[in-house]
Amino acid sequence: GRAARPARASTVAVASLPARERVASLSAAVAVALSLGAPPSALAKLVNVTVDPATLTTRVCADPRAGGVPGTATYKAKCMEIVGVATNPSKERVYNADVYGSVRDAANDDVLNSGRVGSIAQLEPGPNDFTLRLTVATSQPLPLKLKNFKAQGVTTVLNASPNPYDDYTEFDDFGAQK
Repeated sequence: GRAARPARASTVAVASLPARERVASLSAAVAVALSLGAPPSALAKLVNVTVDPATLTTRVCADPRAGGVPGTATYKAKCMEIVGVATNPSKERVYNADVYGSVRDAANDDVLNSGRVGSIAQLEPGPNDFTLRLTVATSQPLPLKLKNFKAQGVTTVLNASPNPYDDYTEFDDFGAQK
């Protein structure tokens, strides 16, 4: 009985509002109802993924040229791969697992300025093989030292917003926007 009474009182209060305010109130009520009605399973869960340090190795990529990096007289780069096993402890598939760790060269200098090494698109429950690619300056001595690797992902596919610097605008043959 008590739950129904406030609903009727708010209906009467909304009905007595001017039309513009009624539409705004109704829109707000629908938005709140929809947000509260979402099932908990629809929410992404964060999963900590372990990376087995005993499995981590490095190798030169099949094509040793570093993709996306122009080779010049002052900066030369090579492509390196980090290979390992990541274990998803959950019973659900994990998506977009960001991999973090320390990557140093043989002289103990940082290869990366940040702790984020790369990303694994999808991990099934249990152990999963993975490969990450890095661009390494040819002046940095090998082998690479890998420490403190870990990963974290989510249990649902998240729709990422596009890069604000990418322009997907299409133009016709005369330069007019389609």
